Amino acid sequence: MIGRRLIAKLPSAIGIDLQDGMNLLTCDLPKDVDIIFHLAAQSSVEASWHDPVYDMDNIRMTARLVKQYPNAKIVYANSAASQNPQSPYGFSKWASGEYLKKFHKDYVNLVFPNIYGGGDKSVVDIFMHQPEVTIFGDGLQVRDYVHLDDIISGIILAKDWGCGEYFMGSSIPTTVLELAKGKTINFAPDRKEARESVLPNTTPNWKPIIKVLDYIK
Repeated sequence: MIGRRLIAKLPSAIGIDLQDGMNLLTCDLPKDVDIIFHLAAQSSVEASWHDPVYDMDNIRMTARLVKQYPNAKIVYANSAASQNPQSPYGFSKWASGEYLKKFHKDYVNLVFPNIYGGGDKSVVDIFMHQPEVTIFGDGLQVRDYVHLDDIISGIILAKDWGCGEYFMGSSIPTTVLELAKGKTINFAPDRKEARESVLPNTTPNWKPIIKVLDYIK
């Protein structure tokens, strides 16, 4: 989702698309690389409970890039789930970020909130055109939602940021019930995930523009 949209904005970039069957752990890597946008990951919190071993590939992919490109700048797509991780997925993203900090000299660790506007993975996109929706738990879970186009703009700017960690949140808390306002709701058992995840914006020159509730309307 993020990678394909980013490639469209960076036409001269070389993309390794895991969705096309590439394996970042075994594929041939290009030479003479100055900057890497590292977006590859198993990205489902729920799936990580069923196959936590697979999530360890998130760490292994990061380690391979660090070893292969000691002098390149690595812009890493991290997740809000890495903050006080409560799932195997969150732990794998936390560990990948820590690996970069420990063993790479030029990195930008971007901590993303929940991203919507790129397809059917986000609860925002799933709810968008459905009159009847399913909510896991009581719907009072609080999240920070930032549109994909805003995130892409930030990633492109990040190539010029200094080495460090940056949070790319909106600081706007939104409950799942707010996303489902006016719809018929079916409640399902709660999932093993954080009750609240809202991120600040600590970047030097980026801010999100699109507001999720305006987008839904």
